[in-house]
Amino acid sequence: MQLNAKHIRIITIVILFSILGGQAIWVYNLYTAQYRLVTQVKDEALQNAILREYTYRHEKMGGTIVSSPRFRGSDTSRYITKTIQLIDTSFQVQFDRYDPYSDVKVSQFILKDHLPVNVIMLDSIFNQEFSLSGITAASTYIEYIDVKNNKVLQRSNDKNKPGEYTASELIIIDIFDTLGVKGYIQISTSAIVKTMTFQLILTALLIIICSFFLTIIIRTFFLKEKKEQMRQDSVSTMTHEFKRPISVAVAQIALIPHYLETGNRDKVQQYAQQSLLELQKLNKYTERIQKLSNNKRETINLNKQNINLIDFFTLFIEKYEAGDEESVKINLSIKTAQTTLYADLLHFSNIMDNLVENAIKYSKDSVQIDIHISDEGGKLRINVKDDGLGISEKDLPHIFQKFYRSEKKNIQQKTGFGLGLTYVKTLVEAHAGDIEVESKLSLGTKFTVSFPLQNNAE
Repeated sequence: MQLNAKHIRIITIVILFSILGGQAIWVYNLYTAQYRLVTQVKDEALQNAILREYTYRHEKMGGTIVSSPRFRGSDTSRYITKTIQLIDTSFQVQFDRYDPYSDVKVSQFILKDHLPVNVIMLDSIFNQEFSLSGITAASTYIEYIDVKNNKVLQRSNDKNKPGEYTASELIIIDIFDTLGVKGYIQISTSAIVKTMTFQLILTALLIIICSFFLTIIIRTFFLKEKKEQMRQDSVSTMTHEFKRPISVAVAQIALIPHYLETGNRDKVQQYAQQSLLELQKLNKYTERIQKLSNNKRETINLNKQNINLIDFFTLFIEKYEAGDEESVKINLSIKTAQTTLYADLLHFSNIMDNLVENAIKYSKDSVQIDIHISDEGGKLRINVKDDGLGISEKDLPHIFQKFYRSEKKNIQQKTGFGLGLTYVKTLVEAHAGDIEVESKLSLGTKFTVSFPLQNNAE
């Protein structure tokens, strides 16, 4: 199955939404599990808070207040009876042998009359227990309850909406099952999220990494597709440009035998010259395409020599201003003490030809080109500035790409293969130089080619 750009876009969107949706569900389930885990420890937290609050009151009363008891019952029975002796009284209590808090419960019963449960302190300790588990933004309150009459004796604060809170189990705090404590907790979303920080960071990283690599893959696909489209357009343009001189030459050569028979030597000479001219154009196209397509920086052989700047550019300007296709005016300005450039003459000529021919091609009926030569920062800088059509901001980053041509109509109408500037950049870099471009639509373009001065021969 062949996937086109539309299919790739749809698949990409589906994959991205699947990743985001899957991670959202995972985060929600994690939040739910974390909330359940936190609320499940509320009974243990309350039990610990009760013991800590009791210990404080017990120590404040002076320590142990329960005597060493006597008991009756077999050694294997679960319930035993202990005799509790106080200063002014004694009584018997039945204990559950397996209840680890039996002594605390009887002490709670004894303490309640002398030093009652401090629900404010108990609530504070209850909240601290949650802080130890990482929940620092929990809202809590405590109810001190008369179990026999099912009556709230004290509440740690004025909160009266228990429906918004999660309640703990009722914990009996005395041996006679008459008094109990119940804790309530309300955990904010931010508190739960805080406990999930590490997992959320991992989730964000996973989404970012997946999105990044998916974007790279899709971008690579579209770049290859775009490059292939540009290559096909370039081939189409080449075919059209080749077809025209061939058709003209064939048509004119076909007429030559006729004029030979009639003895019209002037027509024969005229058509022969025109056919030769068309074939020369075809040969020129072929040579240029071969140069532009095959030249790579690592395979270019440079035959460097001293090029006299004044002599070179004088002849160069005369060649273009003598042409009759367009009105071309070239101004030369040399602001450097350097008189020569150590470079490959053929390749340097090709660089300048391409830049000037582009300036002429992408202009109106007439064009003015300013060539400014200077040295700056250890480099010989050659500016080629024109007042032509200019390059849009959208096209500017791509003009050195192979086969790239602007989609604008006025550009597409001009003959070109999308290889010229690629070739220029390759030749400049082969000389260890660099090329820059500045342009605005309708205001013209300026190319700056720089060559290292240390490569110039004395």
